[in-house]
Amino acid sequence: MSRHPLSGIVIAGGRSRRFGADKRRLRLWGDHGPHLLGHAIALLQPLCVDIIVVMNDGVAWPDLPARIVADEQPGSGALGGVISGLQAMHTAAALVIAADMPLIVPELLAALADWSFTGDVLAPTAPSSPDLPQPLLAVYRQSALAPLRQVFATGERRLQVALTSLRWVDPGPELWQRYDPAARSLVNINTPDDLAQIQHWLKKS
Repeated sequence: MSRHPLSGIVIAGGRSRRFGADKRRLRLWGDHGPHLLGHAIALLQPLCVDIIVVMNDGVAWPDLPARIVADEQPGSGALGGVISGLQAMHTAAALVIAADMPLIVPELLAALADWSFTGDVLAPTAPSSPDLPQPLLAVYRQSALAPLRQVFATGERRLQVALTSLRWVDPGPELWQRYDPAARSLVNINTPDDLAQIQHWLKKS
C-alpha cells in the first residue's frame, strides 16, 4: 500500500475493433488463470483502497471485485474514461492503468504508487519517446480533473495530448532501468499480432 490512500482506475471501455473480439476476456495465463481485466484489477488491489473499472457494459461483468463506473460520455476514448474515473474516486489521487497491458511489472507499479511528486500527474515517458507521457500507467491527482475537463471541452480526445497541458511530472529513466529495462509494461494488445508477441514473451518468462 502506498504512503497515501490511492484509488485504482482501470480504463476498460475499448471496443477491441482492431483485435476483433473482446480482449478483456483473454486468459493469457491458462484456462484457470485470470482474464485480462481481472489481471489488471489484481495488479491494483495491493496498492489501492478502492478499485474503479470504467466501462459501459458493466452488466456483462457481474462478479468483478471492483466498482464499475460508466463513461460520462460514451465513445469519448481514454480521455473520457480517465475523467469518469477521477470523478468517481473518493481519494486525493489514483493509480490509472489500461485493461489491455498484461506485462505491467508489479514492482514498477508499486514504485509509481509510492512516488512523491508535486504536480497533477506522474506519468513516465517511454524510453523510445522521451518527450511524451504515458497516460495509462500513471498517478493522477484530483487536481487533474478540472483541467482535463477543460481540454475535453475543446474537442480534444487524445489523452496523451491532454496531459501535456497539466502539471505533468516524469519520474525519469531510472524507473525503467531499475524495474523494467525493456519497458514491456507499456505493451498493450491491439491486434492478433500483438497477442502472439505477448504470448511468446510470457512463455519465456
